[in-house]
Amino acid sequence: MVLYAKDIMKKYTNMFDGNLNAREAAKIMSNDHTGFIIVERDGKPYGIVTEWDYVNKIVAKDLDPQNVKLSDLMNAPLKSVSPNTPTDQVTEIMNKEGIRRLPVVENGKLVGVITSRDILRIFRDYMDNLSDVIARFGVF
Repeated sequence: MVLYAKDIMKKYTNMFDGNLNAREAAKIMSNDHTGFIIVERDGKPYGIVTEWDYVNKIVAKDLDPQNVKLSDLMNAPLKSVSPNTPTDQVTEIMNKEGIRRLPVVENGKLVGVITSRDILRIFRDYMDNLSDVIARFGVF
């Protein structure tokens, strides 16, 4: 059975203007319980800001987050996949690009995000299923 991005993603459609300051964005991230925020341009997902960007680009440089715009922090253009992307391709992209969050975009609209935690969850489920099969049928 092949799993696709749509099978493992968390539905997430919140996007924010690049002029939003980093302090307000941090409050949104906290309220949404996410370690990222998606930045939109012309109503489409365009960039992403992660907690690492905060550490690397604000805290380490001793900047005031109220004076930093998301557009100054974001990684763009956004790497994304379609809902029908097989999970092996999802993991390959995340590994190759060194990213822990991968937005899922359909027809120019953000429909969800896959995180490294989601990948670990499906791997754990796979290992649990494999262990069950081995326990039932033994090792050949």
